[in-house]
Amino acid sequence: LAIAYSCQQKLVQAIKLRNPELKNYALMQIASDAEDSRNLLMLSQKANVDFIKSQPESFWKKVFAGADLKKVDTRINEVRESLYAVNMVSLAEAMAYQQMGEMDAACQSLAYYSEYIHNTYLKDESLLERLDMLDPSPDNYWSKELPVVAERILVLTENVERLKIGRENEMRKVQQRITSRLEA
Repeated sequence: LAIAYSCQQKLVQAIKLRNPELKNYALMQIASDAEDSRNLLMLSQKANVDFIKSQPESFWKKVFAGADLKKVDTRINEVRESLYAVNMVSLAEAMAYQQMGEMDAACQSLAYYSEYIHNTYLKDESLLERLDMLDPSPDNYWSKELPVVAERILVLTENVERLKIGRENEMRKVQQRITSRLEA
């Protein structure tokens, strides 16, 4: 978690750098650190989700074979906190790539995160309901918020794609102007 939050702050500072070489170096380091942090958080999250899935659903099985309620609450809170951090560090990574003009890398990073959300949470339709039932929070966070997060990732990916296409079109126009001037 500390590395994820550090990436967010490093990004804010790197964007302010004036030296382009130093800025790109810092942004590349942030993207690398963010990817490492994100993967560690996702592995931890997956282990916690697997633990939650392994808990029995029936009352009697919970009594005899289930984990202590406090342990389940702790795991759910860990999943929620790390999900927030994964979301934040994924955005930081994509923004670092975008700042360097590396739109394909930003899209790839977001697609990887989107795939993770789908495979870990949305693929199993009953998981969100189960998380809502086990979560001590009464607001149905999982079934209400996680689909919104998944949708926002898709919208963000589409916006990065549009930026990429816009920049490519601008570059073509500049190249055409240069070519026409050279030919004249």
